[in-house]
Amino acid sequence: MHKESTAHIEVSAEPSAIVQWLRAETLSLLDQVQREPMWNALTAKDASVPFVRRMMSEIYADIVGYQPEVIEAAIAAIGQFPRSMSPRLIKSMLAHQGDEFDHGEMAFRDVVGLGMNAGEMRERPASPEPFAVAGVWWMIAKIRDPFLYIGALYLFEGLTPAVTGAVKASLRTNGLTDSSLEYIEFHSTEDIKHANLVNHLIGEVSAAYPEKVESIQRGFMYFRQVYPLPIWRAAYERALAAETLGTA
Repeated sequence: MHKESTAHIEVSAEPSAIVQWLRAETLSLLDQVQREPMWNALTAKDASVPFVRRMMSEIYADIVGYQPEVIEAAIAAIGQFPRSMSPRLIKSMLAHQGDEFDHGEMAFRDVVGLGMNAGEMRERPASPEPFAVAGVWWMIAKIRDPFLYIGALYLFEGLTPAVTGAVKASLRTNGLTDSSLEYIEFHSTEDIKHANLVNHLIGEVSAAYPEKVESIQRGFMYFRQVYPLPIWRAAYERALAAETLGTA
């Protein structure tokens, strides 16, 4: 667990300060991810191709498990922003969620491309880790502090292009093809635009509502407790278990 995950961190209300803090925390988390055994299992030159395929199947399945819930909760949270907020910002946030709307289906196509039966995938219940991800996002909507949403969103949009960009070449080397890399390829490029959008959004929102900077910060920290490390560690453990049973 990140040692600062539950600590209060003083952040200036200046937009640049909160964005800098979020960026630094995300880079620290990326460094932690790249020191995990699961990262080495995916990127090592001598990686087991069946294991890589199995682990990516598990990761994609978890994305399928949480992504529709995240979108629905996010749209609910956006609807709770103060009516004093510029409609232009609300439109921007909703348009962004529109862009994200079908990404669970991208992951679904990729997991089917890795050999999962489509019907079985549709019937598969969510694992505990994606269930927890969905729970955090619905809790953001339930407690009606939509500024938490922006902080959580930063983690999604700041980390995903960095991770997918760093891993996609290794995944191709280790046995994945176009039929199972749609999600990775898309997010390694498109989410750079989304990350820039979120940076701009946080700058504007924190300038207009400086008293809500702490909520933005807490949203990031809440989400960090369930994403990405718990998701990816669990996928790694399930892939190891399948390999032990001879089903990888």
